[in-house]
Amino acid sequence: MAILSIIFLTLSAQAFEENGKGTVDLANYTSFEEDKNQITKDAKILACKNALQKYVSTFTIDKKKNYEKIKSKVNDNYSQYMVCDSIIDENLDIGENKFTIVMKATIDENKIDQALVEVSAIANATADEVSDIVILMFSAKTKSIKQKDDKVTNVDQTKKSVDIEQTEASTEGETQISSETTETNVTTTGGNTVSSSEVITYEVTDIYNESIEAGMVEILNTSGFELIDGGDLDLEEQIETMKVDYGEQGKLSKAVQKSIKQNIASEEISFYVQGIFKIGSQEVDSATGMKMVNVSVVSAKMMHKREGKKFWKTVATVAGNQRKGKGTTYDEAINNAIRLCAQSVAKQMVQKLNAKGIK
Repeated sequence: MAILSIIFLTLSAQAFEENGKGTVDLANYTSFEEDKNQITKDAKILACKNALQKYVSTFTIDKKKNYEKIKSKVNDNYSQYMVCDSIIDENLDIGENKFTIVMKATIDENKIDQALVEVSAIANATADEVSDIVILMFSAKTKSIKQKDDKVTNVDQTKKSVDIEQTEASTEGETQISSETTETNVTTTGGNTVSSSEVITYEVTDIYNESIEAGMVEILNTSGFELIDGGDLDLEEQIETMKVDYGEQGKLSKAVQKSIKQNIASEEISFYVQGIFKIGSQEVDSATGMKMVNVSVVSAKMMHKREGKKFWKTVATVAGNQRKGKGTTYDEAINNAIRLCAQSVAKQMVQKLNAKGIK
């Protein structure tokens, strides 16, 4: 379980590198020789903005929707969000009367994300509208795998047929009949096989909570959430039931979900996140020899209850995210992978909220 207290962290630097291409029509200038500096400058601007467009094309649908709110601001001040000063290639096409340049751009993803946060509904909430949130996330390792033997049905059929060939011969008033019998055996084999699926149970644990917190806090805090200390909530019984449900059933029972919602709502908390990270098997990086592990989020959802409303609603769902972590030990690799995966989950959830304008 990961229930977070309020901790303020700075985002680690993240950069996206991309090449952009800009082409200008020389018919708009006096001549290439006379206007070379201006032509090069104009082509560079187009190339840098092209790199920015390529970066935006990698966004999720929700993030693209949010980006529309800041698109003009970023385009008009693109140099504040990237370093774009390395020329990769340039070409003067006399036949087409065009000049093309290729630039390498390094885009500061944190600055883009921060600009998105600044226009979000949550970040612009008043002091009375601040969003409290509780995080209930677990990690799970495979405990056992049971595989039933395949059910096999065999069918054996044998069919026997007899062919009799008769020949008549007449000699001096007598008719003689001779016969020859051919016996044929035909055997048909077949049947069917019914395969049984694996029954997997998991050991659900909270020993990697710090890594879950580290991954989610830095995103949620900067997005305007206030994270509530789990020690203030009476959820011990529900938490133990959640572990059992996730481990044996892979999902929560309706009874425990109802109990959690009632408890959180009684504290006037408007958001909570629940879900589980699945820890994969240990691998070894052939290049470095370091331990490596893959972690995926089986399912994570953010629930929200509007003030004055009776029911909780699912406002963001994330599933399938995977991240690999490396370390000198298996435990270190797991912690790194969980932190990275938790970051990706928090980012997607915030994007979904911002796209819906929820606060």
